[in-house]
Amino acid sequence: MKELIRAKCFMEERVTMEKLFYKPEHAWVGDLIPYWEDGIFYGFYLHDPRIKDKEYAEETTWHLVTTKDFVNLEYKGEAIERGGDDKPNKNIYTGSVIKDKDGIYHAFYTAFNADIKINGKSVQSVMQATGTDPLHLETMEDFLFVADGVRYEEFDWRDPYVFWNEEEGCYYMLLAARQKDGGQLRGGCVALCKSEDLTHWTYEEPFYAPDMYVTMECPEVFRMGDYWYLVYSTFSDRFTTHYRISKSLKGPWRIPDDDVFDTRADYAIKTASDGTRRYAFGWIASKYGNRDFGPWEWGGTMVFHELVQEEGTGELKVRAVPALREFYSREFPRRPVTIYNGKAEEKENAVSLASETLGAALYEIPKDCFSVEMDIHVEEAFEFGVALHVDAKMERGYFLKMNERRGEVAWDMWPRSEQGAYQWQIKGDVPYQVETARMLPRTKDYHILIVREEDICIVYINDEVALSTRMYDHKGGYAGIYVIQGNVKMSNYVVKTR
Repeated sequence: MKELIRAKCFMEERVTMEKLFYKPEHAWVGDLIPYWEDGIFYGFYLHDPRIKDKEYAEETTWHLVTTKDFVNLEYKGEAIERGGDDKPNKNIYTGSVIKDKDGIYHAFYTAFNADIKINGKSVQSVMQATGTDPLHLETMEDFLFVADGVRYEEFDWRDPYVFWNEEEGCYYMLLAARQKDGGQLRGGCVALCKSEDLTHWTYEEPFYAPDMYVTMECPEVFRMGDYWYLVYSTFSDRFTTHYRISKSLKGPWRIPDDDVFDTRADYAIKTASDGTRRYAFGWIASKYGNRDFGPWEWGGTMVFHELVQEEGTGELKVRAVPALREFYSREFPRRPVTIYNGKAEEKENAVSLASETLGAALYEIPKDCFSVEMDIHVEEAFEFGVALHVDAKMERGYFLKMNERRGEVAWDMWPRSEQGAYQWQIKGDVPYQVETARMLPRTKDYHILIVREEDICIVYINDEVALSTRMYDHKGGYAGIYVIQGNVKMSNYVVKTR
């Protein structure tokens, strides 16, 4: 049996090196727990087998991949074994990893068993696994840390993030929690507990309690230069990962102009640094039924971005990791331009497009595994953007809608739904995929990098903004620029494959 497991692990190692985005065979990736040491990034993640239809995060435990460049990954197997059906850790959820002064690794994680209840509600708790190296972690059966039931309620007590606070000389633990009697819809907070030995913990006042959310998942803090950053994910007012900025670990925490890293599709982002650069670890959610019209699901495929600090403001921008940019390297031949309802002029490696209504300049593209890179200059436009996997009549496909007037960019798809009994039942009141909307950089010049592998698509704009999504229904066809009542120019257009 051990030989079979070892062979399966080797097979998964080989697969990850041939693909850009990682998903385990017959399972899905949930929240990641990143850790870095000695040139290696450890990507612990929640391994969700999705045992039953429309049931998520059952019999979930930690598995592990390691990487040095975020493209070549090695699957290391199960990292922490879950408990039995009668144990608090029947399911193992998000947490963090830290190494103590004696060289012992401590993985703090959320333990959950729906059958263990207080006042009729299932209780979440914190457990810990330890080891002399990150690859061999065993749960300490006698460590079980639960909410106090006084300052914090027992039913939301998860996602422990543990770090050493040098200034106070003790360990901090941040948790996704709820203030006792704080209200069902606004009482979410980031709880704070302290310890000197990683075993005995005290309950403190909330680290951050904005009175805004149901709960604040996967909390994390880190420092870059002169700034501290607080990261957490929400699913109430908006399904996304937020961040806040402060000059002090004690706050106050400022909301930046663009306070998210990616779209709704990339959830529960956590970060890790090698001491020089910091990277975002997340998962791109799948859609039920593997269809564009299906609802988003919990869990998906692993994805990484690089976070870059903007000088002066301290705000964080998102760009592609170098290995992702280099993954597709073979240039795809560019065939003659196809024009839809407009006037176009090709000159050297550029095409200028003008239209009084909707017009497009399009080129044939591969089916679904490629990158597209281009520069767009806007003279004037009511709306403009990128057409992807469209047909020559622009009847079907995806559109990256870039609206300067609103300062917004979002994915759209056409058609937006299956038509109902009447001609008008096509979701005309949903002008784009609102869950993918991001702030559009204020400029007239845009550098666009689009990376697609199978049903995953990510676009990077000006090394500042990322938009991740799933694309199931449309493949092949054409890609290029479109404009509504205006003039735009596309240059340095290149498509690459493996």
